[in-house]
Amino acid sequence: MTESILNLIANLKMNKILDQEYMRVTCNLSIAEYRGIMSQEIGREMTCYEMSQVIGLSPSRSSRVIDNLVRKGYFIRRIGTHDRRSVAVALSEKGLEVKERIRQNQKELEYNLQKRFSDEEVKMIKIALKILLEYFD
Repeated sequence: MTESILNLIANLKMNKILDQEYMRVTCNLSIAEYRGIMSQEIGREMTCYEMSQVIGLSPSRSSRVIDNLVRKGYFIRRIGTHDRRSVAVALSEKGLEVKERIRQNQKELEYNLQKRFSDEEVKMIKIALKILLEYFD
């Protein structure tokens, strides 16, 4: 029996590498918090509105994510010097450390995938994933 595309995607999602629970356990992050940390460039501040645009959340939801990241010590919040209504966030030292830990983990996972598949298979997988992402976008 041929498996459906949706079943294959669900099976892939249930794998701990892609599972939301994996991020929570290893870094104490929700998927939205993970995206917030990974979207933040090192040494650059970003407003709540900018972050909402980058991670694809509403400004109010993005604000709650930022609040959680500040509370957990991953972000530093700064009030604008010229406009006190303007609030920006930047990665804290703890945020930099967790971002590096995530990058190292991703690097290892990517290496293991590259090692497992031929160059041609990797190209085909990337093409197929891009097609699926475009379809579900």
